[in-house]
Amino acid sequence: MRFFIGLDGGGSGSRAQAALADGARTAVLHGGPANVHSDPERALANIRELLERCLQAVADLAPQARRDGAVVVLGLAGASESNAAPMLRAALPWPELQVTGDLDITLAGALQGRAGIVAALGTGSVLARLREGQVQRIGGHGFVLGDEASGAWLGRQALSLALHMHDGLAPQGALGAQLWARFGTVTALLAFARDARPADFATLAPMVLAQDRGGCPQARAILDAACAYLQRAITLLQTGAPALPVVGCGGLGPVLLDRLGASVMPGLTRAEPLGSALDGALWLARSMPHTPNGQKP
Repeated sequence: MRFFIGLDGGGSGSRAQAALADGARTAVLHGGPANVHSDPERALANIRELLERCLQAVADLAPQARRDGAVVVLGLAGASESNAAPMLRAALPWPELQVTGDLDITLAGALQGRAGIVAALGTGSVLARLREGQVQRIGGHGFVLGDEASGAWLGRQALSLALHMHDGLAPQGALGAQLWARFGTVTALLAFARDARPADFATLAPMVLAQDRGGCPQARAILDAACAYLQRAITLLQTGAPALPVVGCGGLGPVLLDRLGASVMPGLTRAEPLGSALDGALWLARSMPHTPNGQKP
C-alpha cells in the first residue's frame, strides 16, 4: 500500500503530514528545527523523530500500511545551499525519498503550477517567480550573507541598533530601551548573539513589529529597510510580467507585503496562497513516479 509523507522543515521548527491514496490525511505533526545547512546533525535527528511519529499516525489510520510503502518528500531550509541530500538518503530508510529546498515546496503549495511570485519570509527569506514552468529565485542565501527582511534579519538589525544606541551613534528609542531591559549589559547581548541560531534572532522580530505599531521610529526604520529590499526584489521579478500576483508566505510574508502595498507599492497585485508549504510537499510526493526499490523511473 503506497502512501505519502510531506515534511516542511524550517529554521524554527518543522511539520509533517501523511496522506493515503484515497486522500485521507493524518493530523499535522510538529517537530524541531530542520535547517540542514546551519545544523545538519540536529536537523537529521529532528527529521527522523518526526517521520517516525508520522509513520505511527499512518499505522493508526491504516493498519495495513507498511513502512516501505511511504513516498517521502522533505522540503528543508538549507537544502539548496548544502549537499545534504546524499546524507539524508543514506540515513533514512526509504527508497522513494526526495530531498528538496523549502522554496520548492512553498512554490508547489502556494501556486500549484500557476504563474506568480512568492515572497517566503519566515526565519529566513527567499523570493521566487514561477512563469512558463521556469523558476527565477532571489535570496535564500542564508543568515550570514542574506535572509534580508526575514525574522532573523529583523532580530539582528534590532540588536545592532541597540548597540549603536549604547555607543551614542543612534538616538534613544523605545525598541532599543526594550532590548536593554531584556539583556541588561553589552556582555549579555553579545553572548546571546555569539551563541544564537537564526531562529533565536527571529524571536526578537515580534518586538520590532510591536514597537512599530506603537510608533517607534527605530522599529519603523528597520521595517522600512525590509520593505525597500522587497520592493527591489519584486520589481526585478516582475520584469516582463508586471501584473504577476505576489503571494506572501511564512510568518512575515503577509505582514510585510501589507506594509509594502500600503506605502511604496500601492498597485501591488496580491493573491492568497492556494496551499501551504506542507501541502506542497504532499503534492510533490503524489507527483513522484513510482520507483520500486529505489530504481530510477
